[in-house]
Amino acid sequence: MPLLNFHHIGLACKDIEKEIECHKILGYEIETPIFIDPFQKVKGIFLTNNNFRIEILAPLSNGSPLISYLTRGIKMYHQCYSCKDIDKTIRYLEGQGAKLLSPPVSAVAFNNRKIAFLILKTKMLIELVEGEGILLK
Repeated sequence: MPLLNFHHIGLACKDIEKEIECHKILGYEIETPIFIDPFQKVKGIFLTNNNFRIEILAPLSNGSPLISYLTRGIKMYHQCYSCKDIDKTIRYLEGQGAKLLSPPVSAVAFNNRKIAFLILKTKMLIELVEGEGILLK
């Protein structure tokens, strides 16, 4: 079994600035500047509260995958885990019944390290990011 390390929870929103202000009230601090990922069609930012990290994401366009979540009123939509070898981890999770939704691609938020999305049998969306000691923008 590949080692998976929790990295963050992904939150969908319409307005990043409003979301940042609401999370500051809860004790979150900004960890990174706002980033734009045209391939993923999102803009986002990472915030932390002690050892807990969230990624707040907003759609860049109507073609963003976030639109379907926001339309259904879903805010908390993925868990992210880092792994040493993304291809090996994908094969392992698929062997456990997960389905690959988005094959590995470079991600702006992780200095172009590979990410992939899978859905577990329970319908939980999982993001994998390849690498240890993940550097954020």
